[in-house]
Amino acid sequence: MINKKNSVLDRLKKDSFKKKEELKEPVQSKEFEIMVIEKDFLPSDEIFFNYDDIQDYEMKTDLMRYESLLHLAKSQYHSKAGEILLEANEKYANNKNGTFTIWLEHIKIGKKSAERLINRFKFLKNNCLSSEDQAYFESLPLSLTYEISSPNANPNLVRAVLTKQIKTRKEYITLKEELNSPRNNTQNFVQIEKLFNKLNLNISTLIENKIETSSLDSTKAKAVYNKIETLNNEIKSLLLELDLYK
Repeated sequence: MINKKNSVLDRLKKDSFKKKEELKEPVQSKEFEIMVIEKDFLPSDEIFFNYDDIQDYEMKTDLMRYESLLHLAKSQYHSKAGEILLEANEKYANNKNGTFTIWLEHIKIGKKSAERLINRFKFLKNNCLSSEDQAYFESLPLSLTYEISSPNANPNLVRAVLTKQIKTRKEYITLKEELNSPRNNTQNFVQIEKLFNKLNLNISTLIENKIETSSLDSTKAKAVYNKIETLNNEIKSLLLELDLYK
């Protein structure tokens, strides 16, 4: 009778032990999961929150301070993550069997997110040389730091951010859209066209003078001049085509 009780107890213990063993592996893998650090695409619209609307002074100052601290904490974390990923990328990204990409999937970081983190750290390292510049960069909204660290970022806008003229992503995007507007492109084209016409006039005058003093016979010299004129007219046509179909 006693043996029977003991055998039942033993089985229960074994079953319990088995369940713990079965749970052990998922718990371990979950423990080392890294959550997605940053979405591949940031939202185009930002929620408008005006601190001036808060009447409670203590709440207002506290929330402003908390936001600043959160920006700093997130920024420093992303900087460190970018540094680690840059080192891993430089050592193993060229591995022909795709281990690095699979590893990124394992730690739950998308390839585009990894690239953005790496670009962000590179920007911080190359453009914020002093401790003051680094501190200012880390204090900026995270979304704005990703905008200026993009390889395709407009240098003038980047400079405006670093010189404290632009402080939010919303301001940055607004100015970026203005620079890329068709009106701005038209102004750029007009400037290019004026420059070309001025250069073309100078070249034509120079060619005429050369022909007059050239040892070539007049027929051949005229042929050279006409060919140059044809090329110039073709360039003009291409410029007009760019203006019409931009």
